[in-house]
Amino acid sequence: MVSGFGEAAVAGMAIAGRLTPVAFGMIFALSGAIGPIIGQNLGARRMDRVRRAFRDSILFCGLVIAGMSLLLFLLRAPIADLFHAQGQTRDLIYLFCGPLSLMFFFNGLIFVANATCNNLGAAFQSTLVNWGRHTLGTLPFAWWGAQIWGAEGVLIGQAAGGILFGLLAIFLAMRVIDRRMATS
Repeated sequence: MVSGFGEAAVAGMAIAGRLTPVAFGMIFALSGAIGPIIGQNLGARRMDRVRRAFRDSILFCGLVIAGMSLLLFLLRAPIADLFHAQGQTRDLIYLFCGPLSLMFFFNGLIFVANATCNNLGAAFQSTLVNWGRHTLGTLPFAWWGAQIWGAEGVLIGQAAGGILFGLLAIFLAMRVIDRRMATS
């Protein structure tokens, strides 16, 4: 979708895509780290600790995202300068390093919820959320955003879809936790 707005838009989107794993590497790692903690406490029949680990992971996710978003915001000009970004490329970097980086929180929610569901025997829910996020939660929202705001709208639309599926993922994971608590 971004390619229709020209090379500058593609460059800005590519830079934002490269910044994401660097800025939010801890959130990607969290998705791998929380699973064994959930599984160990499930095995110990300590669903109270499963619930606590789930909540603490969400809190950790929020704190990391807020901190990294602040850092990205403060460094947005040097980051854009590092890539010699001008015009629309610079605008997209500023958008990502501003309000949109905060929206990665909802992707973090998906990561935490998926790890939780996978370790509590509800892998289909993780698959459903991932499929939904990367189809229904991306394409229509990005298309809609592009119609309103152009290349910037593609990023805004992707973030909007992430909100919807992040909240859905947390809701589903909490239901799985509640069901497991009721049977233990």
